Amino acid sequence: MHSYQTIKAPSLSPGLLSKKFKIMLPNICPICNVAYGETPVKSYYVSTSSSEDVYSFFFCPHCQECFITKSPATDKCSDGTPLCTINSTFPNFLHGTNFSEQLKTLSPQFVKIYHESEQAENINLIKICGMGYRKALEFLIKDYAIYNKPDCKEEIEKSPLGKCIDTYIENPQIKTLAKASTWLGNDETHYIRKHEHYNISDLKRFISATVAYIVFEFSYVEAVSFLNTPQ
Repeated sequence: MHSYQTIKAPSLSPGLLSKKFKIMLPNICPICNVAYGETPVKSYYVSTSSSEDVYSFFFCPHCQECFITKSPATDKCSDGTPLCTINSTFPNFLHGTNFSEQLKTLSPQFVKIYHESEQAENINLIKICGMGYRKALEFLIKDYAIYNKPDCKEEIEKSPLGKCIDTYIENPQIKTLAKASTWLGNDETHYIRKHEHYNISDLKRFISATVAYIVFEFSYVEAVSFLNTPQ
């Protein structure tokens, strides 16, 4: 959860005076990926005819490095103070999701596409990263289905994702999570969104839960095999 702080920032635009802003504070250092709770060393704002952006300079005491955030004014507080939300961080390091070796073996393309989608999201390409997460999901589900039903490989590869889930996924938890992920993923590819109260964070959350159930299933099968092996 991000916290906010009211600051007074001078202008980098000629002829404008300093003014108050309520800015979002970073909760993780983008360089060392450690939890972060510092206030900005210095902030400035740039005002144009179409936007007002606050640039804040931060220092991380953990890694002894500096970084900058860009926070456009997206709303106003009750007292009229512009409310600014972080949309870019410089330098921009990607600390991608760490997947298990089991999952990397099962679906290497899922891992690759998911990490590429994270890179897109990390540089604020929000309009396209959702499509990437949706594509990653399809590789994960189809690779999982093929693993369990190798004789159906050709049919699984050709099936639309929804049909693949209904026909070839038997685990009820994975089926439910995969279907919910697909619905949200489809919203990222279509002109009209059907589920306005859900966003990319929810899509990633459902995909993460799907991954967790798949890894749990593999670990359970391995444990059963281990216990049944003569000691």
